[in-house]
Amino acid sequence: MGNCYHFPLNFFANDYYLHVGACQRNNYVYFAGDDVLISDTRQQGIMSQLTLQFCRVPAVMAVVCLLMMAPLISIVLTATGDTGNLMPHLFQTVLARYVGNTLLLMVGVGSLAIIFGVSTAWVVSRYHFPFRYLFEWLLVLPAAMPAYIIAYSYTDFLEYAGPFQTGLRQIFDWQTPRDYWFPEIRSLTGASVMMAAVLYPYIYLLTRTAFRQTSAQMFEVAALAGRPVFWSIALPLARPAIIAGLALVLMEVVSDFGTVEYFALETLTLGIFNVWLGMNNMPAAAQLALCAFILVGALLMIEIFARSRRSFQNIGIGKLGVPVINPSLKRKWLCFVTCLIPVAVGFFGPVSILLEFCFVNWPA
Repeated sequence: MGNCYHFPLNFFANDYYLHVGACQRNNYVYFAGDDVLISDTRQQGIMSQLTLQFCRVPAVMAVVCLLMMAPLISIVLTATGDTGNLMPHLFQTVLARYVGNTLLLMVGVGSLAIIFGVSTAWVVSRYHFPFRYLFEWLLVLPAAMPAYIIAYSYTDFLEYAGPFQTGLRQIFDWQTPRDYWFPEIRSLTGASVMMAAVLYPYIYLLTRTAFRQTSAQMFEVAALAGRPVFWSIALPLARPAIIAGLALVLMEVVSDFGTVEYFALETLTLGIFNVWLGMNNMPAAAQLALCAFILVGALLMIEIFARSRRSFQNIGIGKLGVPVINPSLKRKWLCFVTCLIPVAVGFFGPVSILLEFCFVNWPA
């Protein structure tokens, strides 16, 4: 019968590739060559176990889905309660401002995150420059910094009484705020910069992966034709990845509370907390939360649609990835600065400020 192999019976408890005809002896299943011999009784027992396991999978998935949907179901049920006619009042007064500020913040953060993420992904994929391989990983570090942490850090450092403006007044002998102009950090623009500085890695990682999954031959053909490889090849092929990363960034913007609360920006998230804790009206807060959920759901649909088109990137043959070139010295330093700015703003800057505050206040 050829080679013989034996395995414990429980070995087949999770085996989905059982052959017909097996033989059991002393609680073992024996293989003879390519044939498997199992007794009819034992085979029925094993198949019953497999059927039971297959039946358990939908039940487990149903329980997991219910647990994941529980918060949303709770919000929907809470939103059906009596708001005490508060929602019509919110519609007439502040709801438009909540939605408007949220949309403006999404536009600002999304635009800056695209600039930071796409530019850095292209630079580290296309050019040789000093510390290129180090920047590939340093550019991910801002994702470890919560937006409200860098908001606290930069506000204390850049406000009128902070060390930066105090130093400027001492150097230039300025006496009052009317003697000079300085951008207001606690503003919609400031919040956009703070949040984009820590959220751009979503776009950077997905875009860099898209560049590396594109056929190198396509870039070579575009270069031979005299076409700009970034605008004609790289950017169009990376568009699904960019949209997917942007959707993730905007979801974070909609759900952010710490930054907008510290900067006193009236967004949907801040409005939810004001109605919930300030007015003690849970049903109205739940209805505002559903408005935010609609935005998040729309962004999620955009992200799913973008991911469904990711195969659009993998149409080339042969070697994958953007051909790396060695630019001039001036362009090398330009690439270095392009990668340094988002890392410095999103990670090294706030970490340095926090360390400085820590050492200054250490004796206390």
